[in-house]
Amino acid sequence: MDRKIRYLLILSFLSIFATANAQFDDPKTLEVGPHVGMSYYMGDLNPMLPFAQAQLQYGGLVRFNYNNRWTFRFDYSRVKVTAYDEVVKWRPERGLNFTSNINDFSLVAEFNFLEYYTGNPKKNVSPYIFGGISVFQYTAYAEVAGTMVDLSDHATEGPEPSDAKWYDKMFGKTSPIGVSIPFGMGVKFSLSRHMGATIEWRMQKTFTDYLDDVATVYPKEHASVEIDGTVYDLTDPTGNYHAGQQRGNSSFNDWFGMARASLTWKFNLPDGRGCNLSKF
Repeated sequence: MDRKIRYLLILSFLSIFATANAQFDDPKTLEVGPHVGMSYYMGDLNPMLPFAQAQLQYGGLVRFNYNNRWTFRFDYSRVKVTAYDEVVKWRPERGLNFTSNINDFSLVAEFNFLEYYTGNPKKNVSPYIFGGISVFQYTAYAEVAGTMVDLSDHATEGPEPSDAKWYDKMFGKTSPIGVSIPFGMGVKFSLSRHMGATIEWRMQKTFTDYLDDVATVYPKEHASVEIDGTVYDLTDPTGNYHAGQQRGNSSFNDWFGMARASLTWKFNLPDGRGCNLSKF
């Protein structure tokens, strides 16, 4: 074979290879979509059992793919968590229950263990881990005689102990705002040129012990509520405790977690590289 022809074939092969690489290069992209799953709580009414009395959670996310390893995500989650002493049976003699509705706004960084890019058939799946920070709004309720009572309006416990956490000293149970550290792991899947999906497990360590309105000791004066002419004790529904006895464990703050799936649509962004051939 003539040497010039061989050089031409080699150059042609390298050109094709370079074009293929350019096609599957990973520009910066956005992904937007909903997520849905189950949420649960762990704290004074349920310190041991993940997914006990799990509830529906849903929301949406925006993910910025910086490259095929690192991404940054902002998401909103509408979360409901609940626990009843008689159901969980950790301390059924207290007879306490709560339900909190949470609006959570979080910003997290994700790290893909494998090179991943939505729309690339060669980089179409990867496990990942993530961590970040969130701010959430919440309100704790108790079910009393079939009525949901806002617990933030009632002094159900004794004063804050001297060794209380800094957050509870500053804000206490009357604050509707909480801060947490979300973290977890999951798996990403590329379903098509523009569509991706994830499944993930996520925990959120909060800085408050009042997600469930149970934190310290029984007070001298009990909080109560009148419903249809009947007065109900919110502090000690079963009448089994006295002032100063432990109502909750003030050594540990509350947690909530989620197991969820998301479905996202990818949008390409100008990445400053001049020629973007990866618009699938």
